[in-house]
Amino acid sequence: MNRFKNLSIRRKLIAISMFTSGVALTFAMVVLLIGAFFATRATIQERIDSLARVIGTNCTASLTFDDPDAARETLKALTAEPEIAYARVYTADGSLFAAYEGRRSDRGRRYRGSGEYGQTPHLKTIDTASTIRFAEGALNIIEPIRLDDRVIGAVEVSSDLKALYRRLQLVALICLGVLLIAIFMAYIVSARMQRTISEPVGTLTDVMKKVSRNKDYSVRVHSVSQDELGMLFTGFNQMLTEIQARDQKLYFTQFSVDHMADAGFWMDAGGNIVNINHAAVTALGYSREKLIGKPIGDIDPELGPQGWAGIWEQARKRKQITFEACHFSRDGRSIPVEVFANFLSFQGHDYLCAFARDIADRKALQFQLEQAQKMEAIGTLAGGVAHDLNNVLGGLVGYPELLLSEMTADDPLHRPLSIIKKSGEKAAAIVQDMLTLARRNVDLRSAVNLNHIVSDYLKSPEHEKVAQFHTNVTFDVQTDPELPNILGSEIHLSKTIMNLVSNAAEAMPDGGRVLIGTFYSQLNETLRGFQAIPKGDYAVLRVEDNGLGVSAADLAKIFEPFYTKKKMGRSGTGLGMTVVSGTVKDHRGFIDLKSMPGHGTRFDLYFPMTRMMLEEQTDTFVMEDFKGSERILVVDDVQEQREVAQMILTKLGYQVETATSGETALAYVQHQRADLLVLDMIMDAGMDGLKTYQ
Repeated sequence: MNRFKNLSIRRKLIAISMFTSGVALTFAMVVLLIGAFFATRATIQERIDSLARVIGTNCTASLTFDDPDAARETLKALTAEPEIAYARVYTADGSLFAAYEGRRSDRGRRYRGSGEYGQTPHLKTIDTASTIRFAEGALNIIEPIRLDDRVIGAVEVSSDLKALYRRLQLVALICLGVLLIAIFMAYIVSARMQRTISEPVGTLTDVMKKVSRNKDYSVRVHSVSQDELGMLFTGFNQMLTEIQARDQKLYFTQFSVDHMADAGFWMDAGGNIVNINHAAVTALGYSREKLIGKPIGDIDPELGPQGWAGIWEQARKRKQITFEACHFSRDGRSIPVEVFANFLSFQGHDYLCAFARDIADRKALQFQLEQAQKMEAIGTLAGGVAHDLNNVLGGLVGYPELLLSEMTADDPLHRPLSIIKKSGEKAAAIVQDMLTLARRNVDLRSAVNLNHIVSDYLKSPEHEKVAQFHTNVTFDVQTDPELPNILGSEIHLSKTIMNLVSNAAEAMPDGGRVLIGTFYSQLNETLRGFQAIPKGDYAVLRVEDNGLGVSAADLAKIFEPFYTKKKMGRSGTGLGMTVVSGTVKDHRGFIDLKSMPGHGTRFDLYFPMTRMMLEEQTDTFVMEDFKGSERILVVDDVQEQREVAQMILTKLGYQVETATSGETALAYVQHQRADLLVLDMIMDAGMDGLKTYQ
């Protein structure tokens, strides 16, 4: 039975047709044979019975006149019937009167030897009706002989049934032949007719295999009938149409999900990742196989068992939640993300479908905006404070310088005045840093080269002071001789180098090495470091130390104003790194900062390169070039500033006049000539310097 189940539908149809035809034909043949058997036997029985009656009629006279010889002559006529085994005529008392033994008399002898008649054939009784009996392959008929309604004897005729059996065998052979021929014809016909079913089914099977193999749901089967197979084909085509439409929607959805910028996660109730998109693989650095089945807590420690339980419960109640988290990639990099999560049920299971958007750039922009707002507020405040301090420091620095110019070095007051002058210069440097925060405008029209600025800084008194103070620190210089130029201000860039080198030296109390270097960098894609640096060509300034390093908490505040980790009284005001950041930003540059506690810090300042050539500069300083005899009008609302300016310019040979306000200056120039005006841009009373100039 199992073998039949595994047959092809073509062979099944042929087998069913042949089996049905064979059963029907066999049943018909059996019925025919049984009918032929009984019909033939009835015919033989009727013929033998007629023959016995004829013999009985012919032997009536012989029995009446007791003439056995006449009876035997009558029986000899049976020689024309070869199937007659024997024939006997009995008297009324059952005694044998005459007998005929045919060529098959052995049957008669066996019959007589059966004991029914004894050794001599004898009928015990003679019935008034015919007796018919089939036994041992023979037909025995006893027919009474009557005379005037009186039984005077009986005739017994026995016929061999071999002829009947031979005829039946012949008929059976004919039926068998007809059966085989009929079955063969049924095979031929069914083999042809089954195509109307097997071929469409085979076509449907081929299409199913093609669809399954190629995932091509646009294939269709053509129906050739309106029967059940036609309905099956129509239903199959409709199913393919629905699958094709659904597959297209799934493809578009899957393509959109896999190519979206946000990382997508499907998580079950236990917090295990069951599906992800391509963005998640790219962002986290794991393979898809590594992430599937991983607990979400492995990439977000805040979503451990307890944290995940809280998120799951919130999502289950609200169906949709939004929260911020921090994912950690395979290389340990932290990724701030904003997560949009939806709770849903699918095929009897609950899931949380979440999309995590990288908000690192947004956080950086937000931080920069906050810093810019803070810097703007501090700059505004610093501008006003610095102006007032400069007014005070003008006399504190100017007067000692004038007095020192008139003294010899061995004068007792020379040293105290020098100390006052240096203290004033230190205070003026702090004020200059504050003014740097306030102005935020740098002239970028001149081409400069970082190699020259580094070289000039190393020769400056500021660097000599740092080297003298940190004798256990070595300074290595590695500059790129092919370094391209940039647009910038030498003064501000030199100040930037000074601040970075000073900080590097301060970070190595036990000594170490500071590297000051430059190199050219061509970025073919955005460099995501401390800041996102867009692709382009840059001249890079590097200052690196192997000192204490900077912690992650300090890195977040390193460029904030007045934030410092230095010892009070030694150096630093907390504005140095703020000035560095502002200078880099003013030069349209970027900062990449790497630091690890105990391993040192590296600053890489990226400045956009330019193809402008450097201007020739002359370093010759001649005092006579600064002297003159022209008339100069000094306009300042602070008396000390006016006096110091007047004394210095007078000493240089100029004719100096002063004015306390813009209005006074305008009144002066209306009546007298001035070759040059020196204006204080910020004056408390009346017009300021800008309005006076306009």
